[in-house]
Amino acid sequence: MAIAPAPALAALAPLSIDGVHFAPIRHHSPACALAVQALIREVRPAAVLIEGPDDFDTLLPLLLDAATRPPVAILAQATAPTGRDDPDAARSVFYPFCDYSPEWVALHEGRAAGAQLAFIDCPWRPDDASYDRNDSDDDEDIGNLMSERYLAHSDYLKALAARTGCRDQDELWDHLFELRDGAALRDWRQLFADVHAYCAMARNDYEPAVLEAEGSLPRERHMAAHLRAWRARVDGPIVVVTGGFHTTALQRMLHAPETAPAVRDSGAGKRLGSWLIRYSFDRLDALSGYASGMPSPAYYQRVWESANATADGPLLADVAANCLTGLARISRELGLSEQISTAGVQAAVVQAVRLADLRGHAGPGRQDLLDAVRSCFIKGAIDDGTTGMAADIHRYLGGSKIGDIPPSAGSPPLLEDARRTAAHMRINLGDSTARTVRLDLYRKDRHRARSRFLHLMAYLDTGLARWQSGPDFIGGSSLELLMEEWRVAWSPLVEARLIEYSPLGATLHAVAMARLRRDQAALAAQGQGRSASAAVSLLTRACVIGLHQQLPSLLQLVADLLDEDSNAASVITCSHRLLLLWRGREPLGLQEHPQLRALLLQAWNTALYLVPQLAQAKPEDEAAAIGHLRTLRTLHGALRQLADDPAAGDPAAGDPAAGAPAAESPAAGIPVADGPAAGDPAVSAPAAGITVTGIPAASAPAPRHTSIWQRQLQALTTAIDGAPGVRSAAAATLFIDGAWTDTELAAMLQASFGPGALPGDAVRALAGLMAVAPELLLTQAGLRAQVSAIVAGWDEQTFIAFLPDLRQAFTLLKPQETAHLAEALAGTQQLTLAETHYAATEADLLAGVALQARLAASVAHDGLAAWLTTEATS
Repeated sequence: MAIAPAPALAALAPLSIDGVHFAPIRHHSPACALAVQALIREVRPAAVLIEGPDDFDTLLPLLLDAATRPPVAILAQATAPTGRDDPDAARSVFYPFCDYSPEWVALHEGRAAGAQLAFIDCPWRPDDASYDRNDSDDDEDIGNLMSERYLAHSDYLKALAARTGCRDQDELWDHLFELRDGAALRDWRQLFADVHAYCAMARNDYEPAVLEAEGSLPRERHMAAHLRAWRARVDGPIVVVTGGFHTTALQRMLHAPETAPAVRDSGAGKRLGSWLIRYSFDRLDALSGYASGMPSPAYYQRVWESANATADGPLLADVAANCLTGLARISRELGLSEQISTAGVQAAVVQAVRLADLRGHAGPGRQDLLDAVRSCFIKGAIDDGTTGMAADIHRYLGGSKIGDIPPSAGSPPLLEDARRTAAHMRINLGDSTARTVRLDLYRKDRHRARSRFLHLMAYLDTGLARWQSGPDFIGGSSLELLMEEWRVAWSPLVEARLIEYSPLGATLHAVAMARLRRDQAALAAQGQGRSASAAVSLLTRACVIGLHQQLPSLLQLVADLLDEDSNAASVITCSHRLLLLWRGREPLGLQEHPQLRALLLQAWNTALYLVPQLAQAKPEDEAAAIGHLRTLRTLHGALRQLADDPAAGDPAAGDPAAGAPAAESPAAGIPVADGPAAGDPAVSAPAAGITVTGIPAASAPAPRHTSIWQRQLQALTTAIDGAPGVRSAAAATLFIDGAWTDTELAAMLQASFGPGALPGDAVRALAGLMAVAPELLLTQAGLRAQVSAIVAGWDEQTFIAFLPDLRQAFTLLKPQETAHLAEALAGTQQLTLAETHYAATEADLLAGVALQARLAASVAHDGLAAWLTTEATS
């Protein structure tokens, strides 16, 4: 299966020159790994030099440690280069190894041969364009030090794939290299000669200026300088293991004038360090976006193990049979989308073997296996959905194995803290498969602790967990749900993220606090540093991620800002979020913070004082102002229930900060000021006892009680030049709360919908009314008449101008309610479908037939009679 030399390849230099043996490889190729193994065992080199940043040499003892089990990776990090945005952000790259990585085999075979070992590439720079970015990473600042994109983008290799009938570059590589018999795979001279020619033709697609600009040539000069230095230093053979793309350049540079290895320039960013970390098969999988990897790493792991189990391996037919049998077994054990029978496995094995024979392979390869699966297992389309057979095959052949590193490797304290906590939370650290985790937040303390850990890791954007469903305390939605659901998977990316955060602290809580302080500083920079709503958002975040030691200071911060914040929208939003915290105090761990209740009452008093601001809302802000009014009504009702609930506790009695109790109240010890004789609303200080302004005592017969809350609503209805929507929303609130009668409501609405009302004001007033009480149009005949009269008085142009606003206002009605309203406004019922059908007479039918005949004659006159024939035929 050797590649026939083309004229352009005739000038290629031999791979063994003056005791220097070049081993051109594809990264993570079992075939290349076997050839490297055979080469080193035969020549017994004095030195083995490997493509990789030369400052990784300090990690060689860890890579060679008996406790290091691939897949593992070297993680390197640095700050952003000078001149880039966010210079403190870390840039990260991985240098991964698996059992069948030629570099990994070179290290271990070189040590066994007594050779000196070294990496010879340039130290990594975060702005170096010659290194790949992982397509699977959401973060553009994570990349890979093993670049294969040159081969994947080569026009020559694309043409070669098409000529050989291969579907892509991966199938071409397998066809030419991986699927040789055991003896040919160990014939390192022929295999490396073929890889050399393969990569040299790919290199011909790139101009030298391009390779210089993107960094390949500088890296190759650096490696050549190392190579010359090692040749002068050691007495004996040298094996050079690099990507095949670089081999021809290194051969040319071997006899170039002496130059020292390049030194990284000062603008490359500050290097933070390099660590040996665990890696995983899913991160190595080319099908998951790793541009430098082989697809389906678990499959090639089986090939590698078979190759090392026998002298003439790998036994590819056995590997295929084992894969198919394993896939059938897990399809039954895990209940996958398709159940695979024993007969199906037997048929697929025979199919794979015959396909391999037809294609000239030594045994079934990965693509032969997949083609057999398509033929024998899949009843529909292989890509009919992410949960179908294709996804199951991808997961099985890709694998989820995670490697291990020795304790001596060490890790930043933050990573160790995260591992300990994750293990305590029963998260699998040895498998990167994503699993669904369901947590019962309201009934199980252990589940609450796990929830806070997952929220904390999500807040730090570690990639460990993705929230799926459940109560959203930060967004204020779905609070009625008892269960929370996550997708959780520990992966190398999680560890890389944690290492990035390690300068901020030694524990997860310390880092989360640093992040929370940064968020608080960002709010100040945005002009929200004194915003009560922004402060309560931080408080909620601290509860959700488990920073309960910070709650007293955050509660005090909210209390202080409520005294300073003069923005009604901010204070009302703060009040709403505090109410959500109160309702979720048990799962959020706020039961031991009675000051939350005092804070809720303080927020109500402050919000009540700022209600008049809502009347001045501009048209574009009117919907938000109406929403704030509705929020206050909800809060008013909740505080009424709180005042009537003896189980809620007494802030004045239970909170030392509340001071002495105020006037006696029958409502669970909550001081109440119903305020008939009070003047302007006042916000009472906590030290004097919390006064729930505007909420009548539980014993008061208050359907007509005039509290400060109601007087504020009345003031909104009479505000001069006030927003019409806010005015009608306040009136509707007073009516449905029983504070106004039908007469009072009608008198107020007369100004908005009666004679002389401006169309724009009327539409805005209708929107406010519908937002609060859409049922009033159904129950109040006088109101319907007013709305109908004013709309009927508009000309066509006015009606069209306000039609979108009218339609939006009426969307708050249910379809059946809309139908009833239409009947009431029209004063008659619509015709049913049956009545419309039977209204047609025989004369109508004859007229229709005549019209059809004239239409056919017109079509024929225009030369389109064939259309009628086609229509009739179809």
